[in-house]
Amino acid sequence: MGVDRRPRLWRGGFMTHAFDIVPSSEDMDDLRDRIKRTRWVPAWPVAGWEAGTDQATLRRLAERWVNEFDWNARQREIHALPWASVSLDGVDLSYLRFDAEQPGRRPLILTNGWPSSALELVDLARRLASPSAYAGDAADAVTVIVPALPGFPFSPQRPTFDDQTHELWHRLMTEELGFEQYTAHGGDLGAGITSRLAESHPESVVGIHLLAVAAPPHFDEATVTVEERAYLDEVQTWTAAEGGYQHQQQTRPLTLAPALSDSPVGLLSWIIEKHRAWSDSGGDLSRRFSDDYLLTLASLYWFSGSISTSLRPYYEYASGRMTRVTRVTVPTALAVFPLDLTHPPRSWAERTYNIVQYTVMPRGGHFAPHEEPELLATDITAFHRLLY
Repeated sequence: MGVDRRPRLWRGGFMTHAFDIVPSSEDMDDLRDRIKRTRWVPAWPVAGWEAGTDQATLRRLAERWVNEFDWNARQREIHALPWASVSLDGVDLSYLRFDAEQPGRRPLILTNGWPSSALELVDLARRLASPSAYAGDAADAVTVIVPALPGFPFSPQRPTFDDQTHELWHRLMTEELGFEQYTAHGGDLGAGITSRLAESHPESVVGIHLLAVAAPPHFDEATVTVEERAYLDEVQTWTAAEGGYQHQQQTRPLTLAPALSDSPVGLLSWIIEKHRAWSDSGGDLSRRFSDDYLLTLASLYWFSGSISTSLRPYYEYASGRMTRVTRVTVPTALAVFPLDLTHPPRSWAERTYNIVQYTVMPRGGHFAPHEEPELLATDITAFHRLLY
């Protein structure tokens, strides 16, 4: 058993691959029919987003999904990206490869979080691979690999509990792509994967850049600083106010999954509420995300049938099936965005990581690669300069 090296390159055209998201006309008709037949909830005596997704916004987007959204145009844009795929011991992965405009630096692997897809990282990847196209220095260019998370759009097969995503990433970078050393970046779920990757393979992972950190497995309460206590209180407050989705996905994902898999409007509602609540949107979803962006994301989850499998990392972590981060010794950078879910102080991060760069960003939220790709690319580039 090993790497399946049969060529499956996908550049600017359709490919006959199991995970090529090309819905049939019947699939498209079924989607539109389901949206039209939605059983809308009765009106509630609350306004806007107070009790969850704003129903007026949801109805507007649903109507646009049926009548105006051009999936074929979005699909052509997606197909034009530099896709490739590989099978690692039966686990099929799709990934994007953006080659550096100038060789010299080690490659970088990027990992997104939930509820998102590899497409969230495309703008960031382009800036890092071709910095001169964005008024940057070509000498800073890195080859960027963006794998699609197992169980998410483009790689909807979630492997068994024994297949750890960070190990698949390492095999992709070393066995398939031939990189002896590389750097890594991740946020949300991607931050955990990136952390485990660095902890497991410090001989190959030269450094990591994160948007979130793992808590230390053990710490003495007597050593907690005032700043750290404020952060822990922030986490507790956020969990009480915003963490219902996480608790459900960690404990009873299969109770939720059928509803999200059967109703496209329910799926859309679940996705857009998180994008508004977790972004630097000021309460206005359209400030950060276009209708086409949100409907493309919902369509990817719908046509790939991957919303249920995208919940599994939460369950696997909570049930102890996922490796826990204990101590990361490789150089680590942390970028804290003001509207992200939490804001760990440097001292807290240093309990688990070898922090060499800590940046408090002036704006942006949980979906930083989409919201602020320039800020994020600049910070990653600065970190790479420290490593050379």
